[in-house]
Amino acid sequence: MATQGLAKTLFLTVDKTQFAYRLIGTAKSSSPPLLMLNHVRSTIDTWDPSVIDPLAATRQLITVDYPGLGHSTGAVRASVLNFAESIRAFLHVLLPSIHATNVDVLGFSLGGYIAQYLALIAPDLINKLVLSGTGPSLGANLERPMTEIQSTILSPIPHPIAVITAFFPPTTDSEGPDWLNRSTTSRAGVAGVNGEPSIAGFTRGPALQPLIKAYLTWDADPLPYSLLQTIQKDVLVTAGDNDLIVPTQNSFTLARQLPRANFVMFPGSGHGHLFQYPAYFTKLVEEFLRGGLPAAPFSTL
Repeated sequence: MATQGLAKTLFLTVDKTQFAYRLIGTAKSSSPPLLMLNHVRSTIDTWDPSVIDPLAATRQLITVDYPGLGHSTGAVRASVLNFAESIRAFLHVLLPSIHATNVDVLGFSLGGYIAQYLALIAPDLINKLVLSGTGPSLGANLERPMTEIQSTILSPIPHPIAVITAFFPPTTDSEGPDWLNRSTTSRAGVAGVNGEPSIAGFTRGPALQPLIKAYLTWDADPLPYSLLQTIQKDVLVTAGDNDLIVPTQNSFTLARQLPRANFVMFPGSGHGHLFQYPAYFTKLVEEFLRGGLPAAPFSTL
């Protein structure tokens, strides 16, 4: 079975953008693929194998670089909506080739923003949603993250210790450094070998400024928030109990606005709760995708 560290990098050209993506795990007729949408400065090379590999043991995963980032070409999109539109176009071409009609989606941080818009503009492509360390767009009952935290995660060259501090609470031991090491080295054994590209680390350089601009448009866009109650999908929202990047209150508000959402808060954790507790997180996601969590009845309202 392919893993985060060994999966082959594939390319698909859609509307003049060459998307880099990977298919990890084995396709099963009983479950749709799980599309993994990562955080703001991530690439398909920086997914944590402690999250990817357990999920891929039971289903097929799709990881993909956003346009203009990582190994994908094209311009960095100007807004979260534009990112969602590009992922919709990618799925319209990819899914028939892998004999699938829709996907489950796991969106972390920025990936959760994109997942929300994707559910609004392409509901036919979405089965279930997992939204982790993320929140709604401009609306009521939301908190703003601390300015110094945003400066840390969006700085031109982020310092590893500062990134770990933003993702993990100070009460943790080695979880933060271990996550950073796993995320930045999982492809070391195949990078540059047999046609595989070199490792694309966390985004920096010319692509960073347009990416930051697109990321920040979310907090000024009232439309997705106003439409959340129209999303008739089963949703799992997860959060750390003290998220410094997307305040935990915002994740709770997101869950309250979604008619069919479960909300699970991880103790003693923050933005990186899924990486701090990968075994429990992946087990929870699998249980949810199998239908093992409470589900609200479908509503036409």
